[in-house]
Amino acid sequence: MRRAELEFAFEQFYTRFAFTYDAVSAIVSRGAWRAWIRAALPFVRGPRVLELAFGTGNLQVDLYAAGLNPYGIDLSPQMLGLARQKLRARGLPARLARADVCALPFPSNFFSTLVMTFPPGFVFNPQALYEMWRVLAPQGRLVWVDAAFLESKDWYTRLLNRAFQITGGGADQTRRAHILDAARADGALWHWRIETARLRASSVHIFIASKG
Repeated sequence: MRRAELEFAFEQFYTRFAFTYDAVSAIVSRGAWRAWIRAALPFVRGPRVLELAFGTGNLQVDLYAAGLNPYGIDLSPQMLGLARQKLRARGLPARLARADVCALPFPSNFFSTLVMTFPPGFVFNPQALYEMWRVLAPQGRLVWVDAAFLESKDWYTRLLNRAFQITGGGADQTRRAHILDAARADGALWHWRIETARLRASSVHIFIASKG
């Protein structure tokens, strides 16, 4: 399958077929998806946390369980509906909104942490990076989980790892560093580091950028 076809399929997965997201994510990650998402938690600082592209709301539930005060934005109306249902079913407030990362509807210096897990293409948009920097409080941090890797060597796992790379989930560390460095042209100064979470038969990178 070509890159354009994979990207189109991913877009449909996130909108029209959003109701399948949790099940399909578990299948294609060989059961590791939730562990990959939770790898963000040790690096999140409160009190106010904004999740970018929250999907079906799984990390929102985890953030509440960790005693944090989460908000969330997503462009997909289907994901917004699913996440609200998931939170309300657990008696949790749904501080969620449909919004564009390039125009975040929050005041400057408002959040302690921004978190995003396997985000779509907005991470390559300098305006999005500037908006993230704007809404973070001084010394706040961006926690970005990405670049998952399944360790099995069978053909199916090799195919999955290749798909992660094509759709952006395997973005290499150098490329991500260049993204944040490019944002400096707009006055957004980041200090960054990379951690690796090694899980059962897989690993995932956590890219942590602090507001300078």
